[in-house]
Amino acid sequence: MLTTKSNERLSKVHPLLAEKVRLICQTLARDGLDIQVVQGLRTFAEQDALFAQGRTKAGPKVTNARGGQSNHNFGLAVDLCPFVNGKPQWEDAATFQKIGKEAKLLKLEWGGDWVKFNDRPHVQLP
Repeated sequence: MLTTKSNERLSKVHPLLAEKVRLICQTLARDGLDIQVVQGLRTFAEQDALFAQGRTKAGPKVTNARGGQSNHNFGLAVDLCPFVNGKPQWEDAATFQKIGKEAKLLKLEWGGDWVKFNDRPHVQLP
């Protein structure tokens, strides 16, 4: 079941994307998986701050897109993550594969298929 925060994030993205993401989460919930929306719409400034991570700010690189270059900036992408006991499971490769499979069945693009920058949480409208 999506949290209030996940539903709030979905309310700010394209309605077709929100509908398909809800279907992904519902389908995987039937398998006992808790999938939540951890990112949705981002401002250009938020995107630039993420771009700086691993470059001019501490931490690993999490994006190659500057503000205005990400589909998150236009409500066309979300990041999903499996949760266990309320905690994100960023290293759960098997569940990210399941998210990707369901996304592709719904004709969404999955960042886990990207070669240059593999982004398993990312799902977007094509």
